[in-house]
Amino acid sequence: MNSLTWNDLFVDAAQLDFSGMLLEWPGLLSGEIRPIGASVFGDLFFERRSGEIVKLDVLEGGVHFIANSFQQFSEVMNTIEWQEHHLLSDGVALLKEKGMSRASSEFFGFAPHPSFTGKIDWSKAMLLDAAVWNSICAQALRSAPALED
Repeated sequence: MNSLTWNDLFVDAAQLDFSGMLLEWPGLLSGEIRPIGASVFGDLFFERRSGEIVKLDVLEGGVHFIANSFQQFSEVMNTIEWQEHHLLSDGVALLKEKGMSRASSEFFGFAPHPSFTGKIDWSKAMLLDAAVWNSICAQALRSAPALED
């Protein structure tokens, strides 16, 4: 596996228009939140006022609990298992091996969206503007069959 950097796996909140992206997901997040960042596939990570960390999943849908605190989040996000599950690090390494390189304003996307096929097809990966991929995901998940949590 290629050695991956944090820039290969995670996009800092300061590089993204979180407010604009959240407008695509009405009703999923309520209350005061602090954006943390995103996976390079577009999953959005937030801290709630309670300190709890959650992820808005743009591939499967829904908002999911990640950690009780930012400190716990910082600890778990540095484990290989967590990176494989939440940041799809094996997929990032595969795309990097294929020569795909993303700008800070881009996410890796898929056509068709995985919600329509039931799986990620790595051969269908493409680079998309972060806001565009976020919008595609929100629309796809609104029209795709609901997945159980």
